[in-house]
Amino acid sequence: MSTKMEERTRAEVPPDKQGHYEVLIDNETTRITFHRIEKGECSGWHRHEHDYVGYHFGDSEVQIERGDGDAPSQMASKTGVATFYEVGDGFEHNVTVLSDTPLIALEIEYKKT
Repeated sequence: MSTKMEERTRAEVPPDKQGHYEVLIDNETTRITFHRIEKGECSGWHRHEHDYVGYHFGDSEVQIERGDGDAPSQMASKTGVATFYEVGDGFEHNVTVLSDTPLIALEIEYKKT
């Protein structure tokens, strides 16, 4: 996953509200992370520093808190949809699942070389 912001996550997110993630591949060019986040759980604060694709395996509704102080927003993830995210100088966020169905996704980061 992108760079975890452990200190902020520990301060703001109880351990039992942190979703599951597993880094499947991490080499000099690519990082692939599997996410499963249940209702009421969150990703934990993290920073995206590389462009990436998110691919969702189920429909879910999430709230996104941004580290830049913008108001939280909501987004629906849809089964089978791949979305490319160009991150520019990077951004920080925390994603919380609002729906009864979990967020199940792969995140494929393209490391800058």
